[in-house]
Amino acid sequence: MAERFDIDAFKEKLHALIASLPERELLSDLRPAQLKALKSSIEAAVIRLQTFSKELDPVGQPQYVFDPSNPQVIGELIARTLLLQSPQRVDGIGRFYGSGVYAIYYRGDFAPYRPISGTDNPIYVGKADPAMTRAETIEQQGRGLATRLADHRKSIAAATNLKLDDFDCRCLVVKSAWQETAEDNLIALFNPVWNNEAGICFGFGKHGDAAKTRANRRSPWDTLHPGRKWASTSDNVPNEKSIEQIVAAIAGHFAKFPPIRQAR
Repeated sequence: MAERFDIDAFKEKLHALIASLPERELLSDLRPAQLKALKSSIEAAVIRLQTFSKELDPVGQPQYVFDPSNPQVIGELIARTLLLQSPQRVDGIGRFYGSGVYAIYYRGDFAPYRPISGTDNPIYVGKADPAMTRAETIEQQGRGLATRLADHRKSIAAATNLKLDDFDCRCLVVKSAWQETAEDNLIALFNPVWNNEAGICFGFGKHGDAAKTRANRRSPWDTLHPGRKWASTSDNVPNEKSIEQIVAAIAGHFAKFPPIRQAR
């Protein structure tokens, strides 16, 4: 038989616990590690008490709450709005004002990318920051988004085994300061192979033609897609992974994260 809950005894324990909390000066002899452990224990107890407190409320909690001040909510809203835009050819993007987010899609037949070819799963997502941190107008934001896409167009065109005609994109100008949150949301949603957290085929986002600024290890992207001059100079160290290893990692990525064929 289950023991009855003694509410009075429980309240007495709570009062006793609060009364037993030491003054700050009594903790001065504790080592930093001890203080950290005590803080962690108290925070865990507070969370449990807060949860228990909500359970005591006879009125239930709603399943969903839309909070427009929550950065995650705004990030997802911007990301979903981006997906409503009609795809455009990457080589057809002109000059325009604004900063924001974008997604690049692959439509070709390069064997490692066939799982996402023709789908709504981008091969790469990115952001362009405004020229002025607190830019209020589109003109003040500058032309970062268009410039970023132009840089990507040059990288794709330089690759010896990619065709510019096989790439589309969606882009969205957003209010300053929200582009990074939206980019994070898109990366978490799609796990794009060119800039996922695991770094399967990173390096596409590098830009600039001065070889001296690229005196580092060749990226997986430049190993798989040779052609950018600054990535093949003598002072650019070859990547530790072979093309075969990178291709195998891409296949493993798509097996672990099946592409989203239609995102809207």
